[in-house]
Amino acid sequence: MDLGLQGKTAVIFGGTTGIGAAAALQFAAEGCHVAVCSRSAGKVEAFLARAREAGYEDVMAEQVDATSSEQAGAFAEKVVKRFGRIDIWVNCAGGNQHGPLHTLPEETFRYIMDLNLTTAFLGIQTAAKYMIPQKSGVIISISSLSSEIPVDYRVTYGAAKAGVNMLTVGAASELAPYGIRVNAVAPGIIDTVLSKKAIYDQTEYTMSMIPLRRAGKPEEIGDVIVCMASDRFGYMTGAVVKVDGGKNHVEDPDLPWSHPWEA
Repeated sequence: MDLGLQGKTAVIFGGTTGIGAAAALQFAAEGCHVAVCSRSAGKVEAFLARAREAGYEDVMAEQVDATSSEQAGAFAEKVVKRFGRIDIWVNCAGGNQHGPLHTLPEETFRYIMDLNLTTAFLGIQTAAKYMIPQKSGVIISISSLSSEIPVDYRVTYGAAKAGVNMLTVGAASELAPYGIRVNAVAPGIIDTVLSKKAIYDQTEYTMSMIPLRRAGKPEEIGDVIVCMASDRFGYMTGAVVKVDGGKNHVEDPDLPWSHPWEA
């Protein structure tokens, strides 16, 4: 399917690994100019090497602290200087630190909020600055299934992602008069560094709660992001789309596997 993204500029705000990297490479495959960033210089270099190996030369990667409005703005300026405009902006910076809510240090709480919620806020603001004058654009943020169903000892992460959902819905309404669509993707358990413990330390129990009985691949989330960024989804805005293999959608997803219905 031709998604009509050829020649558009896609920014992945925090997109050098995992879901962000997968989306970036898939945008490149669709013929987009792609710009990504990370706080880690090593991750920036590793992503550029991966992109070159895949044959994508028209890719930009910068070392940026996504929690800094100044650095976010400077990064966007560089993107526009190189590619002329910003058509798609994906807020993909994020991370977590675990611990009981009642003993979680305040600095850890603030770190999690900054990394997951502040970055989405700054990303929306920065993207809007360039999209409003051109009266077009798509902003997509990465939320999480945890925004609806919090996980013990990771509650603050879920709270931050719930905030991402609210920013998404509010921004979708406020930016609609300018032709800008704003949506979010809420992944379930995806095979990334962030979900490594859940996947490899408690595989049988974790997978029994997922009807598809497996973790998702970063590329499967990347596919959804790229499709949502296209005009094929031109009437979708203010949506938070769950991509989670059906996790927690039914009371006992293990039943069809352990006791299949005999026709």
